[in-house]
Amino acid sequence: DIIVGIDIGTTKVCTVVGEVNNFGQIETISSTSYKCSGLKKGKIINEDEISLSIAKTIKDAEDETNLKINSAYVTIPGKYVTIVQNMITKEAKDKDVKDKYSGISMKDVQGAISQIKDIEVPESQALVDIVLDKIVLENGTVVTDPVGSISSSFTMNAQIILAQREYVRKLTSIFKKAGLEIDGIVPTTLAERNLVLDTNELHDNIMLLDIGAGNIDIGVFEGQTFIYTNSIPVGGDNITNDIALVL
Repeated sequence: DIIVGIDIGTTKVCTVVGEVNNFGQIETISSTSYKCSGLKKGKIINEDEISLSIAKTIKDAEDETNLKINSAYVTIPGKYVTIVQNMITKEAKDKDVKDKYSGISMKDVQGAISQIKDIEVPESQALVDIVLDKIVLENGTVVTDPVGSISSSFTMNAQIILAQREYVRKLTSIFKKAGLEIDGIVPTTLAERNLVLDTNELHDNIMLLDIGAGNIDIGVFEGQTFIYTNSIPVGGDNITNDIALVL
């Protein structure tokens, strides 16, 4: 019921601890940060410094919550991410005559997820996430959860999130030095989508810009579909420096 997220930025590392309440929502119970300059223009230039900063935020979070933290999710800049759109149509398994109206089962959905992520991944990339987009029943009805729906087949749309293998290796090394496991790797703007967009905007065509100190992360969404992400090595520090220089 405890979820930990870590964001490695250009000037600091931030760690947030959330607790899942009875309504399935995540409540923030701790938020800590520590200065760090181990990341420059989105590139990892000092693994040890990042690792020490993570360890410091984790210790502060543990002191604050009286919890032992062993693992966390971590964000990844858009420049290291590739999004692959995929779609499959899955037949619901043949059932006994007496069971033919039981609808689509959880096993059918899990089978579809296994099928949809079975793509050829380039050697330089690693599969880090699957974002289910929409599921369409045989009659054209769009559902978020097809389990129990009466349909002989359904079509699943998803985005397969690939990350640069070398960057993932560096993240794994950094976490290991800090004594942590990685629960998952999440593109920055994908993590932010549900935080900054309201219910209506989640169905619009939207571009998110996250302007950090030295990096701008871009995420483009076509309704629920995550279609593009990237990073530009320019941020607030550059703007501040330009103003200072001119004035």
